[in-house]
Amino acid sequence: MTQFLEKTVFGFTVAQIIGIVVILALAVLAGVFIALKSKKHDLAKWITVFIFVSIALTWVFSYGFYNGAQYYDYGMNQQGLTDIPNLIYYGINFAGDKIIFLLALGAFYAVLSKSDRYKKLVKTIAEKLKGKEIVFVLISSLMFTALASILTQSFMVLVFVPFVISIILEMKLDKMTAFCATFGSVLVGLLGVTYGSEGLYWFNDYVSAKVTTAILYRLIILVMAFVLFNFLNIMHVKKVLKEKHVNEIEADPFKIEDMDKKAKCWPIIVTFAVLFIVIILGYIDWNANFGIDIFNKFHAWLMGIKIGDLAIFNKILGTLSTNAAFGLWNLFHGSLLLVIVSIIIALFSKIKLNDFISAYGEGAKKMSLPLILFIGTYLVMVAAYMSPFMPTLTNTIFSNIKAFNPYLISLDALLANIFHVDLGFTGYVVATYFTNTYASNLDVIHTIFTTLYGYVALFIPTSSILLIGLSYLKIEYKTWIKYIWIFAIAILIILIALFTIMTYI
Repeated sequence: MTQFLEKTVFGFTVAQIIGIVVILALAVLAGVFIALKSKKHDLAKWITVFIFVSIALTWVFSYGFYNGAQYYDYGMNQQGLTDIPNLIYYGINFAGDKIIFLLALGAFYAVLSKSDRYKKLVKTIAEKLKGKEIVFVLISSLMFTALASILTQSFMVLVFVPFVISIILEMKLDKMTAFCATFGSVLVGLLGVTYGSEGLYWFNDYVSAKVTTAILYRLIILVMAFVLFNFLNIMHVKKVLKEKHVNEIEADPFKIEDMDKKAKCWPIIVTFAVLFIVIILGYIDWNANFGIDIFNKFHAWLMGIKIGDLAIFNKILGTLSTNAAFGLWNLFHGSLLLVIVSIIIALFSKIKLNDFISAYGEGAKKMSLPLILFIGTYLVMVAAYMSPFMPTLTNTIFSNIKAFNPYLISLDALLANIFHVDLGFTGYVVATYFTNTYASNLDVIHTIFTTLYGYVALFIPTSSILLIGLSYLKIEYKTWIKYIWIFAIAILIILIALFTIMTYI
């Protein structure tokens, strides 16, 4: 029996094949059950399925590692039930900066929602744009797509998402339109990432690529994805406008209620304008991407100012300011920025201290479900981190493959990105093998891994931004799949065609 289980078929042992079939069968059955039966918490059930699939794969594939093109097998390292608390601990640890940011974002909008000035601004914009809904949706989608593609921290794009969602729902459009114009557009931006995202930075670092590697191809994908995505969105918006009775304001966690009609909007307008400018300055790597070093020089000068032997600004601002020139900010800087701005808003809106503190609690509560689901996506990755099965799977597939094959590499990238919420981690455990083995094909490999990371994030329930967005607007996963499946198939055909052209033409 043991000899039979150790026999190989296409590089896989019989035991591995049986394990994969069983896991896939159970996952499919669980998916079908969720799709047919779930009316509540379907997102939580989906991410739980993927957590256990990731754990189960550690029983099928051994712990593997690549050092350049050389594969090392360290044997089986199965994850069990008692390892789940450990996965939760490390998941929270790995996602700590994003957790703090999401809490700060929820608190920021909870404070804003208590300001009559903010309420008036949302109402005014919605009223002024009546009859121009499609234009506003397109402009919003363009902004979020572009920001996601270029900002060094993807989550910073979410700063303006609740604001735009409130406006869209106030315009009597549906929550699917609100999702597509905001969260959906962020995902399209990640599909066609150019200079942005923390994942791209670490991916490039591990595979020894530059930010400009294959950037023309990624830009083409960005444009094509944006056009196709918004063609579908416009069709949907036109259908919604014909119905004329859509009212899904209740889906907005920070919906606009009673307000003082005499309130002045301009302080909030100025606040958002300044916030937008600071985020653009802080989260585009001006020096590395465009050779603009003025911000680095200014920061070095500012931190070097001393009173006696004391570097005054460095000490007052703390260690977080040490490497914090514009363009080098991380999510901790963004979280602090939101806290400072929320305090300023509370002061000029005359929000009482008790109400301000209560707002912070309310904001955290409203973000609790998105946060839990978000942490769940990291548990999937941590299981793959504790016992890396993707290098073993990759070695099994490619051990007898000598010629460069973009289709098999695409399959490998697709699988890796399903279980790795972090593109940088995928670069570390898998992509280095391909860039060392097929160094002359770096452009194709780079395009495959980066674009398929964004592609997976569009519809697979291990995508952190997808789950945050769907839970934020209370949209069921199956509803999103029904909406996005045509786009997902079309863009996959486009990507395969592009990979073919890059490789063979």
